[in-house]
Amino acid sequence: MFGIANNTEFLTAIGINDAPEETKATLITGIEELIKNKLITEMSNRLTEAEAEEFGNIADEDQAYNWLNAHVPDFNDIVKKIIGDVQYDILKHKAEAMGV
Repeated sequence: MFGIANNTEFLTAIGINDAPEETKATLITGIEELIKNKLITEMSNRLTEAEAEEFGNIADEDQAYNWLNAHVPDFNDIVKKIIGDVQYDILKHKAEAMGV
């Protein structure tokens, strides 16, 4: 949904681009889930109650993405910021774990 699997720059930056495919797929799934949860939290702060109810009735992920894109003017900027924040957090924790 967020294009993380095809974002070589992102995957290289966080150090998993050359990981075995199975490992990389598992990590990407977790990262995308984290991004999705952060996005839901952000959208809950931006949508009106009626919009949130309408959005909550959308079951398909692609339809939800399109709906948000149509109803939140800066949606793509929000997604980019969240992805950047997640990348920063991953690198920060990686550095801390390595004692850097």
